[in-house]
Amino acid sequence: MGTNSRKRREARRRAQGATRHTTRSTDRTGTPFGAPVTQAELIELIAMATRYAVASPRAAAPRIRQLNTLGAVADMPQLDPARLVVDEVLSRIAQSWEYGWQPEDLVHAVRRRTSASVAAWVSRAVLIEADRSHAAEHAPAAWGIQLRLLASRHDHAGGSADLLSPGGRASEADWVLALVALGFLHDLPRSQLLTPPPSQWGRARPPKSAPTSEGHAKTIARVRALLAKAESTEFAPEAEMFTAKAQDIMTRHAIDEALLADEAGESVDVQGIRVLIDHPYALEKAHLLDVVARANRTRAVWNDFASSMTLLGVPTDLEQVEMLFTSTLVQATRAMTQAGQRARPSAGERSASFRKAFLSAYATRIGERLAASSAEARATYSADLVPVFQRQADAIDTEFERLFPHVTTGSRRAMFDARGWDAGTQAADAAVLPSGAIGD
Repeated sequence: MGTNSRKRREARRRAQGATRHTTRSTDRTGTPFGAPVTQAELIELIAMATRYAVASPRAAAPRIRQLNTLGAVADMPQLDPARLVVDEVLSRIAQSWEYGWQPEDLVHAVRRRTSASVAAWVSRAVLIEADRSHAAEHAPAAWGIQLRLLASRHDHAGGSADLLSPGGRASEADWVLALVALGFLHDLPRSQLLTPPPSQWGRARPPKSAPTSEGHAKTIARVRALLAKAESTEFAPEAEMFTAKAQDIMTRHAIDEALLADEAGESVDVQGIRVLIDHPYALEKAHLLDVVARANRTRAVWNDFASSMTLLGVPTDLEQVEMLFTSTLVQATRAMTQAGQRARPSAGERSASFRKAFLSAYATRIGERLAASSAEARATYSADLVPVFQRQADAIDTEFERLFPHVTTGSRRAMFDARGWDAGTQAADAAVLPSGAIGD
């Protein structure tokens, strides 16, 4: 028998003896804590610790110490609890891609449902899984962008052992992060497949991307620059000029794209994207995105679990919706903050009820203004656009029914702060809206 083997066995006997001396309680498998366990029993111990960590991290401490004790005496990787947990997390992350999740969607949902610390831990795990699977070499462009964004926010130098140290060396805090992440991934629901999952990379035909011509790139750059100026200026007339010009450019570009595709006999290219909605006031922000989407021939579905909106439309319209939503949300947030700064400390303009009412009224009024703009546009542009956009609408509806066969609609009943509603309506009336939007 080798010296190392003897030392491991002696350490295991000492750990088992010490544990039996302090407690003879058993886990749900009936195995005394500290007794040798099989891998199946170890998995059950991990499951128990996960339930405790999710419900009450402090209550998980004795189970975590037990897992570290077992890790310290494990003479095989498959009997080291830390290695088992990390392998299971990475496996479930890879599985989530097959169920429709994407890197940023997943991390955003983790942050929404657990904590920023757990989300940062999962981000590192996502990047490690991507390194293992060589995702950067095979993934679609959108995945590559998401992975690079995550990498820019989180240092993932090292391997899986850096997520949770094996050999009984992991801290209680790291264990809690890992176990809460494992519990979240265990209960993760399916999402919608908007792009081919990793199992289809290289085999499935990827969806057509948005136009990438030099002319399109220049148009987008001009629009973004104009909107950035509109969002930064404090002078409403100047902001109106910048934003109206940006929408005019984008609208004419969208018309050109639609007519050219129709003349070429191309099928309607319907794509889906997710817009991640941050808290607080996520529902009110989602309402604003919904009215912007409706005005631009795009359908939107709210996912409360993930705090995100799925948008379905043609690529040019999706770009337009994202940019217009960002611009109007910036203006709404600035106006809401200014209303709070002007208010007396006791006036209530900084309360959550005031701000919810403000954003809800803002979104409602913006929707009315966009509808009026669309009605005006119908009388401005050629009737040739009517059948073109009808074909687009039919294709979007077909894809919507495929992805969301059981979607429900509804509204929330709420008691709104009257001052917030009035202030939000006034801000929406003063908001800079692009002119020339095309109606359905």
